[in-house]
Amino acid sequence: MSLAIPQPVQYPKSILASAESYVALDIETTGLNPAQEQILELAAARMEHGKLVERFSQLINPGVKIPAFITDLTGIRDDMVAGAPKIIDALPAFLNFLGDSLLLGHNTAFDLRFIRYNSMVVLKHRVMNPYMDTLRISRLLFPDLPNHKLTTLIHAFHVGETVEHRALSDAIQTAWCYEYMKKYAREHNISLEEKSKMKKKSEN
Repeated sequence: MSLAIPQPVQYPKSILASAESYVALDIETTGLNPAQEQILELAAARMEHGKLVERFSQLINPGVKIPAFITDLTGIRDDMVAGAPKIIDALPAFLNFLGDSLLLGHNTAFDLRFIRYNSMVVLKHRVMNPYMDTLRISRLLFPDLPNHKLTTLIHAFHVGETVEHRALSDAIQTAWCYEYMKKYAREHNISLEEKSKMKKKSEN
């Protein structure tokens, strides 16, 4: 009898949507590889019809010393997380906050790699939420910007002063950037889906 070969998990890809209800998220980590690095902070902001209605923020004890460059970037120090919960204790509440909501992030794939990896390793749970990405949307709508970093969008759209590199403030500012771009697309009668199709055709 032959054994079935396990198929790789097909996670959702980013979608282009004009959404009124979604959860913007952001995380801070000790590095780039979810299999080797740890989550330092989880945050999310629930948006309804352009308004921030609920927020979630939790520091995480990574169980390792925080690299100096991460502390310089985020301001998160070892003493700040010493009494914080471990990821195994904090992640269920975060996932409960997300529920089955449509998610939003900036370079969302990075955040979701860590969230999905830890959810599987720690909780044996697959995070399958659909998601949007302000990085992708900004590249479609504003190709002439010098770059598409979150701080560039914040300044270009006049939705804030600077990026703090703390998860909750970044999640909220990502939501404001999305709201700006959603309004821009609506006022200029732009379909993100059609614009994406045209971009793909021009690249072929």
